[in-house]
Amino acid sequence: MSVKSSSVLLTGATGAVGSELLRRLAARKETTVNALVRRGSTRQPDIAGILRDLEPVARVVVLEGELRDGPTLGLAEADLNALARETTHIVHCGGSTSFTLPLSEARALNVCGTRAILDFARRCDNLQCVALFSTVYVSGKRSGGFSEDDFGDAGMGFVNSYEQSKAEMEEIVRNAMHDLPVLLLRLSTVAGDSNTGMVRGFNAIHHAIRLVYNGLAPMIPGDPDECVDIVSSDFVADAALHLIDHGDTGVFHLASGAESSSSLADLIGATVDSLVRFRPAWRKRAIEKPLIVDLDTYDLFVRSVEEAGNEVMRDATRSISTFAYQLAHPKLFDTARTRAALDGSRIAPGRALEFYPRVVKYCLDSSWGTRPC
Repeated sequence: MSVKSSSVLLTGATGAVGSELLRRLAARKETTVNALVRRGSTRQPDIAGILRDLEPVARVVVLEGELRDGPTLGLAEADLNALARETTHIVHCGGSTSFTLPLSEARALNVCGTRAILDFARRCDNLQCVALFSTVYVSGKRSGGFSEDDFGDAGMGFVNSYEQSKAEMEEIVRNAMHDLPVLLLRLSTVAGDSNTGMVRGFNAIHHAIRLVYNGLAPMIPGDPDECVDIVSSDFVADAALHLIDHGDTGVFHLASGAESSSSLADLIGATVDSLVRFRPAWRKRAIEKPLIVDLDTYDLFVRSVEEAGNEVMRDATRSISTFAYQLAHPKLFDTARTRAALDGSRIAPGRALEFYPRVVKYCLDSSWGTRPC
């Protein structure tokens, strides 16, 4: 990204990844960051909080709009035209990462929102890059290897509406690659900061930690030896900006890959070990380590929970099913293109088990984001 007169339209600036990108962009001289937030939301104070401990040298402007309004982005025509003339880079982190939305709502946020961004991008005469964030889990229910050249829809189906809406989003993105400088970044599960463990956006893995802590995840479907791919938020932000800076286009996996992933058994073991280490009293509750079972056994367990009528266990099992079933479809994400592009940059995902305990500690200390720490 050229430092001189660069102007970045950033969506999702308060999310787990967008907030990390905002902090880095705000430290760049002669850069303007136009952060698009939903009209009427409380996100403007959130942005101020994200930048509180920094001395931003970039110009950060908060724009109130609405991606679901289509290519106008919910902006007045004059403001839209001015933004189009100014914008050199678009970084689209907005949308929904919820696994539980109805498919129609997930599509409205992830597919229609991205279409609006692409339509706006075509109005930008000075555009150098439009970076769009997706997920490696567009792979859905397929098992085995998944490369940066593979498409999401292989007829295998999806575990949840998030995966499906992102796969459908990628269909329109592939078409846009013919006329726009598109950088499509597929993210693995973002756990938290590798140095501090700080979590800006709690997701499935943090929910799973909480269920283990409360003794509400006695079984997990999967293979003990399968790879579980998690990455740190700082790796994702640093890698994304490196690719944007260097004008890369195409599809890149920001994932651990075979080199840095852990096994499911090791990750569950690290979860329990961290809970004992950081909350010694937890051991006295005699909560058993979750068993790793095959899919048929897990399905039987889910049915028995539903029939038993224990509302707490039933609700916990339902909440985990939106992502636990993904573990029953083990896969390995190829990162060859990403590793080649990052070669020499000293940016790498790092081994998951080295930073994961710090994430568990942050979850405990912050009570999963409900108190400052």
